[in-house]
Amino acid sequence: MSIGRFAQMKYHRLKYRLCMQHSFDKKAEHRHHHLIEIEIVARHMAEEFLEFASMDSVLEQVFGPYQYQYLNDFPEFEGNTSIEHLGEVFYLKVKDALEKQHWKFARFEISETPLRIYAITEETF
Repeated sequence: MSIGRFAQMKYHRLKYRLCMQHSFDKKAEHRHHHLIEIEIVARHMAEEFLEFASMDSVLEQVFGPYQYQYLNDFPEFEGNTSIEHLGEVFYLKVKDALEKQHWKFARFEISETPLRIYAITEETF
């Protein structure tokens, strides 16, 4: 669909907050808490209207097992719980889950503070 000479692209942009614990040296006595904010931008490939709940349910399946957990205990992090490594692991999980539900992944951001953001972009908008 286009308005005038500009094509429209419609995206869903959803933020997810993940409360987690980790330690940089893999020692449980040095664990500390973080509230990680993750933002996903994607568009559904079907033309029908979708509510945010559709995307939210996919993200809950991906992030739910990590909520309120000590991330060093998960083998996919291999003891590396830097924001960049968390971003790479979660990006692949989110992308796979969304694509199975016919979503086109556009952008993934993960941050531990508003000033420190790690982003992966596949589609410009």
